[in-house]
Amino acid sequence: MRRGSWQNPSVLDIANKAGVSTATVDRVLNKRGGVSKVKVGLVHKALAGLKEPEEVALEKVSPITVGLLVDSGTSFIEELMELVEQRYGDDPNVRFKCFSSHTKDFEPSVFSEQMISWANKYDGIIIAVREHPAITRAIEEISENGTPVICLTTDQQSSKHLGYVGMDQIAAGLCAAQLLGKLSGGKTGEVFLATSAHYHCQEGRETGFRRLLRKDYPNITICEIINSNDDAETVYKLIKSRLDEGATPLGIYNVAGGNTGIAKAIGETGSPITFIGHELNKNSRKLLENDRMDFVITHDMETELKRCIKLIRRQKDFPDGIQPEYEVLPPVLKTRFNI
Repeated sequence: MRRGSWQNPSVLDIANKAGVSTATVDRVLNKRGGVSKVKVGLVHKALAGLKEPEEVALEKVSPITVGLLVDSGTSFIEELMELVEQRYGDDPNVRFKCFSSHTKDFEPSVFSEQMISWANKYDGIIIAVREHPAITRAIEEISENGTPVICLTTDQQSSKHLGYVGMDQIAAGLCAAQLLGKLSGGKTGEVFLATSAHYHCQEGRETGFRRLLRKDYPNITICEIINSNDDAETVYKLIKSRLDEGATPLGIYNVAGGNTGIAKAIGETGSPITFIGHELNKNSRKLLENDRMDFVITHDMETELKRCIKLIRRQKDFPDGIQPEYEVLPPVLKTRFNI
């Protein structure tokens, strides 16, 4: 499987080209303010100059149409749809059609048939969906008919899709284990692991989490909180029932959605419990700001969407010359101090 040789410019690359400090670049890229208009201009000019030559060329190509189909919890769906509207709502070169299904309402046959019906109408299909035989069948049928399928955030077992763009999920689980392991201070106890449906991304997070705890923190055992359906009320009830039974976890790691439900359950105990979850969105941002969540492991969704679009454009321009690509990005750790 081929990986592109070009990589995004680093903060240091941009700083050197712009003639400013790395701190200035970081503030500009993360829109934190406190930088003069002159320096902001220098940073953006440097970034444009460091673009991949191919990416610059792609900006001049004909418009493409993209079908985006998402199976997830409410917060993730809302955040992704809002990003699509903000970034591409007025872009004449990229037209999105979106379809979403909440985790607890997922119907494999409906979702897969929607994928297939859109395949003949759009230049490419981007999916964020759990693994299921019906989804695998749809991917294979669509791909064999020549429409590229890109997996966003969560991958699929089918080898027929054009590629995966998203976070390194195992590394994310390793980060969570390291944090909880260190914060345990060597105490013996258990941590809650909250999961949802059969998503490849959640399996990767869980794999990394279990691996490091087993290797480096044998003092910690795992209590599974299974099938929250990415729903805040469901996971609230599951966690609250365990806490009401007298459980005193060293921490909670949520590989799924429903962070507000977990924060509510923890708040009602009155006890400090380290809480780590995923996806920086409006809900998790508020939880971090209010000190009701300790760490959020997240990723750059805008960059991931851009890379998905790039793959679809390549396939459109060179239908016989593109091999599957996997663009795995490092996880980003957020606290209330760097959001």
